[in-house]
Amino acid sequence: VPRLVARHSLPPESKFVDSVSQVVSSIERNELEKVVLARREVLEFAAPINRGGVLANLRVQQPGCVVFAVDEVVGASPELLIRKHGERFESAPIAGTAGIEHAASLAASAKDLREHEFVVAAMRDAFDGLEATVDSVGEPVVEALADVAHLITRISGRCTASAFDLARGLHPTPAVAGTPTAGALTSQRALEGFDRGIYAGPVGWVDVSGDGEWMLALRSAQIEGATATLFTGAGIVAGSDPQAEWNETESKLSPMRRALGV
Repeated sequence: VPRLVARHSLPPESKFVDSVSQVVSSIERNELEKVVLARREVLEFAAPINRGGVLANLRVQQPGCVVFAVDEVVGASPELLIRKHGERFESAPIAGTAGIEHAASLAASAKDLREHEFVVAAMRDAFDGLEATVDSVGEPVVEALADVAHLITRISGRCTASAFDLARGLHPTPAVAGTPTAGALTSQRALEGFDRGIYAGPVGWVDVSGDGEWMLALRSAQIEGATATLFTGAGIVAGSDPQAEWNETESKLSPMRRALGV
């Protein structure tokens, strides 16, 4: 990996913290329940980056994640949007994140459990709208994936729609947008100030029979020459602490930073 020569946070920490405060105020006025705010970090290196080498690092460093490459974007996703084989499907939404050293605190965090509950409830509603039968919804569990721990709930059921149609019907979930969805997306566009591209979008495959697997493009970076633009985000709900949300995004950047040798 080439030598790092510059690093920029977009937006800077103070601006991101201020945006979180604005969202919390909107939630306190009962205008929204949750908004996921994204940010970027631009890393500039002394020479062009070998994307194949970054992917190889991710395979080794991110067990339990799905490594992907789409055009200039590479990443290792921890979040299964939908997997379907025959009529059986499964999904594993994530909401609530902490550094690996604080994994045990997630299961007792009222803020993280509330954020997680929004996502699971919305997923169940979305499956109902897709005429899918949900057979099982597990309890949220803490799973450690290399650098970061998450709250994850496993959902399974039956449906005749294709994996592609299910992914299209489920996205965007409150795990990457917020709730209510329309208001959360409006808030994102006003405060984030950039186009997410494929960040947090579905990435995967579907075959002619409708079987397939779709992940969310998280823990990712857009690599162009000697520049890598890393993406991350945090779910803001009632009681969110702006500085703590910044710290959470820093934890989420660790996997891609490490894969880039930073």
